[in-house]
Formats: sequence, structure tokens, C-alpha cells
Amino acid sequence: MTTPEQVRPFADVLRDIRNGQVSDEAAAAMQQLVAAVREHGKKGTVTLTLTVEPMKGNEAALMVVGEVTVKAPKAPPRAAVFFADTAGNLLRDDPRQAAIPGLRVLDKTTDQPKDIAK
Repeated sequence: MTTPEQVRPFADVLRDIRNGQVSDEAAAAMQQLVAAVREHGKKGTVTLTLTVEPMKGNEAALMVVGEVTVKAPKAPPRAAVFFADTAGNLLRDDPRQAAIPGLRVLDKTTDQPKDIAK
């Protein structure tokens, strides 16, 4: 037990919540966050929320709940390029662009050239 002048180290209290499970979750969350920050080059956060409330039926006891959350950076979703026709439909090819006769592309499934001009 501590005297009023002493403050118990926060890490000691954290280790006592759910037998150290919250501390372990926070450490794993930090490791996950560091990997995501390195991968994406953007910031993220680890949040430790401790909720303290009186225990019902025992005014001297307190209930402490710990929760760890991670807000890791993510890769932005990949965009696709489309062109709009006069009716507002999205098309993969620019409808204003004339087709080039004889233009071919290699079909990756068959390794055979295929005409792409319309």
C-alpha cells in the first residue's frame, strides 16, 4: 500500500488489469501500428482507454476496464480511369478518341495477339 505522498507507477496498475492482458494488447497494438506506419508512411494512433467506476454493492471497490484500439494508416483504395460519354455513362475507352486500325494487344490468358480496334 502507498502513502498519500506516493504514487503507484502507472505501468504497475496496467499490469494488474486482467492479469496483464491489457498491457499485452497495448504492446501488440503498438507493434501492429509501427508496421502499418512504416508500410504506408502515414501516422496512426494507439489509444488506451481505462474506465473506472464504483463497484455496485461495495463502495470501497472500484471496477477498472481497459480497452486498446488502433487506428492504423491504410493504403488508399486504387482508382480506375474511366471516360464519360455524352449520356453520362462511364467507359474504359475515351469515346472522343478514334480507334487506331490494326492495333493489337497480347491476351495474357492465351499469349495470342488480339485486335482491339473497333
